[in-house]
Parts: sequence; C-alpha cells; structure tokens
Amino acid sequence: MQKIPYNWGLINNVLPTDVNLKLAASFPHDDFRFSEGSGYGYWWKNMFVSDEDISLMLKFNDRRWRQRIEEGRFTNNLGSLGLLWRQLIQELQTDSYRAALSEMSGLDLKDCPMGIGFRRYNHGHTHHPHTDEPNKVLTHLFFLNQQWSANWGGCLRILKNSHPESTFQDILPVSRSSVVIVRSDNSWHMVTPLTSPVSEIRLILRVAFFRDVA
Repeated sequence: MQKIPYNWGLINNVLPTDVNLKLAASFPHDDFRFSEGSGYGYWWKNMFVSDEDISLMLKFNDRRWRQRIEEGRFTNNLGSLGLLWRQLIQELQTDSYRAALSEMSGLDLKDCPMGIGFRRYNHGHTHHPHTDEPNKVLTHLFFLNQQWSANWGGCLRILKNSHPESTFQDILPVSRSSVVIVRSDNSWHMVTPLTSPVSEIRLILRVAFFRDVA
C-alpha cells in the first residue's frame, strides 16, 4: 500500500493472463442499468452479495440499504454468469480473500459486507473527482481490457486533491493492473473522460466493502 496521497495500492498481474483473456471474452453485457449525474455516467449491473453479507446490510441504520435490497440491486444468484466468472466471484467471497485485503490495507474487514459488481464505460463517459460515499470502506478494482491506448482516456486517476488536474498517477484500465483504494475524506480519484472508439468499452469488476454509518 502507498501512503501518498492517501492509502491505495497498485497490484500487477493479480490474475493469470489466460484467465484474464477468458474473463474479458465472457464479460456480461445483459441487464445493465445506466447511472448518470452531474459529472459522471456509466453502466452498472446488480451487485453479487453473499447471504451472510445481505443479512449484515439489512441491519444497517440507513433504510436506503433495505430499499436497495428490495429493489433487487443486490443478489446472491450467480446463475446468470459463466462458469469462470462464478468461480472467480466465489473465490472473492472467501475468508482468505477478505483476510488478504485486511492484511494489505490494515483494516478490519471481517464484519464489512462485500458487494461485487460489473461496470462498463463507453465513449464519452467519465466519473468526476470523488472520494466515495462514507459507508464504503475499501474498493478493489479489477480491469479487464486486454489493451487500451493512453489517448483514449478512461484512466483511473489518483488525485492529490479534488481538482481533476491534480494528477498523482494515471492508471490504464488494462488487465495486468488492479487497484485497491481505502476510502477517506481525501481519497480523491476519478475516471478521465473516454475518447475511445465507440467499439472500445472500458470493462471493470468492482469489489467494495461497506460499513454501517449512523
């Protein structure tokens, strides 16, 4: 983990190359919803959450979490995914993965519900500088694109502050890279505007750990 400008880490080659190729080829494209607001836009798919973690979410003081569950935004059903994706998500839901991230980040993630979701960014999409919502503890991003040109935008930009030009490091969304971000009041980051060809889609698997906030 790096301490500047906040706690974050870049992990290289977290998955074997042949696995990355198969995951990218079978990346889901159905049942996505578009999320759009001031300064951001992307496609997202319902998050996969274990029964145990859904039970923890139902105990959150914030009623919006129960509403999200009732709306079907979280699911424990992996049946819509291909075999390799099911195997990966099952591995990510193990205690060993959670323990590894806890050791890496210095955070106790044992009682933090985890949600795993897919993201797609198309030409023209972006995500403005943000620090993530307060109930998010840690995010682990898996990039799935086999190749990506620096001229296409779509970089994960680690920022020194809230200004989009305060670049600390730009990370291409290619499959050899994976990024962990510990949420804090200064964990500023963004996705730079995509100027990629229409045929090129930025593919992400996002793992996030949450906590209850009064």
